[in-house]
Amino acid sequence: MRLIVLSLTASLFATAASAEQVWVTMDQVKPYTFKQEVAQIVIGNPGIADVTVRDKTRVLLFGKAPGLTNMFLFDADGNEMENLLVRVRASNSDLLTLQRGGQRYTYNCTTACEQTMTVGDSAEAFGAMTSQVQQKFQQAAGSGVKSE
Repeated sequence: MRLIVLSLTASLFATAASAEQVWVTMDQVKPYTFKQEVAQIVIGNPGIADVTVRDKTRVLLFGKAPGLTNMFLFDADGNEMENLLVRVRASNSDLLTLQRGGQRYTYNCTTACEQTMTVGDSAEAFGAMTSQVQQKFQQAAGSGVKSE
């Protein structure tokens, strides 16, 4: 039994090591071109990365949260073509992370430091920022200035 588990574990690591890796930055899109036409794409964890199909050989990968997932590619007959590892890294070096006790806050300091929403920030900070962004979106989606 131990030999079977070791053998299975070794084959899983060999598969992961041989799989092609694609790096994407969180909250950014990266174009990716397949080696041949693909009929179906399945993302292992769409909470980490997602895909927008441009055509049968090109997609845009979107990094949603730091982590590791995979992307299975299938041909028109449903046969597995490839299993790509998709690694999503945190945003760029312009971010400042402030740790206050058990609370974490993230700021984007490209020109001036402004608080930004980042997975892993304190619930208080993330919730307040989310609320403000939703209000701003509703204002932009609305009719603008109300007439009297």
